[in-house]
Amino acid sequence: MNRIIGVFVTLLLAGCATGNVVKVTDSKIEGPRVIALQAPSAPWVIEVQNKLKQKGFKVLRSSSRTRVVEQISNSRTELFNEAEARYILVIDGFAPYDWANRCFGGGYKFHHISTDLVDTKTNETILNINGAGYSEGCAPMSGSIFSDIADAVDSAWIEK
Repeated sequence: MNRIIGVFVTLLLAGCATGNVVKVTDSKIEGPRVIALQAPSAPWVIEVQNKLKQKGFKVLRSSSRTRVVEQISNSRTELFNEAEARYILVIDGFAPYDWANRCFGGGYKFHHISTDLVDTKTNETILNINGAGYSEGCAPMSGSIFSDIADAVDSAWIEK
């Protein structure tokens, strides 16, 4: 009987979405806690955004809105988007959100989710968080993927 309960608990825990964090650099970010999202237009993205705001981040939906024209020389002009946020959180994931695949508590069952924090100045990835399974709000198998993403991004900054 104990073996059956153990197998059941293991299966429950295996279905929970938790984030596997891979830090590419150990250096901490100094400066304003402003990040932009590059994410799909999915209802679960707001969950990530809310968790980041709870950690004190200003979250922009786009990294830039301003087009700049700069005269480089007499014969050369460059056109570019001026960044309003130095750091972008690139989110790629899939979780069905139709009524047949949603959790009763409002959570999502992710087939996959991968998030990269990118420094636009150096064009380097600072960290990656990835996972699969049930998100927060999927009792009794709730995971912690949204909180894991916010915690990992928060840990990349110097303590406030």
